[in-house]
Amino acid sequence: MSGTTYQDVSKEERQELEYERLELLNDFKEQLAVFCDYLKVDLDQQATLKSLDTATALTLSSPRYIPARKGILKISAQGYLSSKLVEKVKSTATDIVKALANKIADSSQKLPCNDIALKGSADSITSKLTQRYLFGHRGFCDIEPIPEVPTLRNKDLSALCERHLLDRVKEHYTSQYHRYRLWDGRAIALFSSYLFDVKSEEHYFFDSKNLIHLLDNDPEPITKEWFKDECIECWEALYADGPRYAYTELAYPDDSGVIFEEYVPLDMVSEDVWDSLYERYKNKLKEHVEFAR
Repeated sequence: MSGTTYQDVSKEERQELEYERLELLNDFKEQLAVFCDYLKVDLDQQATLKSLDTATALTLSSPRYIPARKGILKISAQGYLSSKLVEKVKSTATDIVKALANKIADSSQKLPCNDIALKGSADSITSKLTQRYLFGHRGFCDIEPIPEVPTLRNKDLSALCERHLLDRVKEHYTSQYHRYRLWDGRAIALFSSYLFDVKSEEHYFFDSKNLIHLLDNDPEPITKEWFKDECIECWEALYADGPRYAYTELAYPDDSGVIFEEYVPLDMVSEDVWDSLYERYKNKLKEHVEFAR
């Protein structure tokens, strides 16, 4: 460690850091209480707070080897320790949410494969697994959405909220357990129908983004790359705002059909899938042109 200059913390700075530490602990205590209350999380809050109290106190108890510089930048000893306190509190909040999220995602492995909680997109599965684990819901009709957990004062504790929890559940579930369906002939045929067939106003997918306009604009087909972009736009719109019931995307064209969001996303499919979709588009266009004559 030769050649490196270190610095100490003055008595006044130590006192200010202790005030900051206690304020952080209080913020953490209040935010954790709100998080657990809103989401019905069963957690020993006192033990968690005691552990964080010990860890942050240790950070300030032996502030040795605080470098005076980082590269060409001068470092404030007080600022250095302050950032360490915030870092410890943030990481504790993140670890709590991550551990809970892993338990929620892991709970999927105790369910039968045909359970309603495992139907639909990764997002809908994430929501249903979380609803069931935290609130005990068996079915998902007419239930309230997961409550939004307010961030009280300290934005460094924003991990203790429902959105961050859902993101972590989805991350763990998709990396460990989720399996997309592969596009087969039936799914491709139904997606082509979804894109190009006219629906009645009563149909659940009547307002969904489609490509019917491509059959009216020009008798010549658009390029395959252009077609891909148009399809992906429809796919993304469907994923974001498609019809749902009981937190699950609806099957097309009805319950006997398929849930497109369960399939490999269109921006990840093979060229064979695109070839089949594009060929169906050209056939639809040809039929439309001949019918219009």
